[in-house]
Amino acid sequence: MNRMLDTLMDLLALPGPSGREGLVARYVMDRMAELGMRARRDGFGNVLAEMTFGEGPVVLLSAHLDTAGDFPPDRKILWSGDTIRSSAGILGADDRAGIAIVLETLHRVRHAGLRGTIKVAFTAGEEIGLVGSQHIASAWLNGIDMAVVADRRNRRDIVTSCGRMSFCPPETGAFWEETARGIGQSGWKVCQGGISDAVTYAACGIPTVNLSCGYQHEHTPDEELYWPSLEDTTRLITAGLRRVMGWGER
Repeated sequence: MNRMLDTLMDLLALPGPSGREGLVARYVMDRMAELGMRARRDGFGNVLAEMTFGEGPVVLLSAHLDTAGDFPPDRKILWSGDTIRSSAGILGADDRAGIAIVLETLHRVRHAGLRGTIKVAFTAGEEIGLVGSQHIASAWLNGIDMAVVADRRNRRDIVTSCGRMSFCPPETGAFWEETARGIGQSGWKVCQGGISDAVTYAACGIPTVNLSCGYQHEHTPDEELYWPSLEDTTRLITAGLRRVMGWGER
């Protein structure tokens, strides 16, 4: 298995319904410590960290720690080609897939010559009303130039709005569509989506998108994940960081 798939399998083995995210929080903190990042858990259960490369733009990467329900004991992960499912109950790809994407992105950019700061928010209680993200300290969110949330179904959606709420100006969505074309990934399109932590960040005035992570039928026993989408989304975010923050050899 490759590193990202190993990470995904680790995460899918960790229970963590809303309010009981401790195991997965510890896992992501340990993984970020391996990358030299100082992560902390705030009073609402969010895991917050940052990686600074000097002066430059500040970009937030975010996914949520909780799942919509618990994992049945002794459930198994079933493979059918590149698609995975759970033998019982929810799979938990919402949002374990997003966490794996963010962690892999951090691996890929840490030795590149980016200019600026990457902030990371792994939030608690997203599934019960965006509880964690709504309680992130405003001082920590101040100065963020763009937020990228990895918490969307389907394979190549760029969510820029929810109902009548726009998450970002049109040029932000266009930026991500152009980035996808630049790395040869056709089909990424701006669209409207549902409620996610993107709502919180956009309400704070941060231009925000929510990107597909490859899962379908979340919150149900029919949930499934198309594994190659994690690689696609990781490549897209990495390429976007390159455009926003610069790139070179360190």
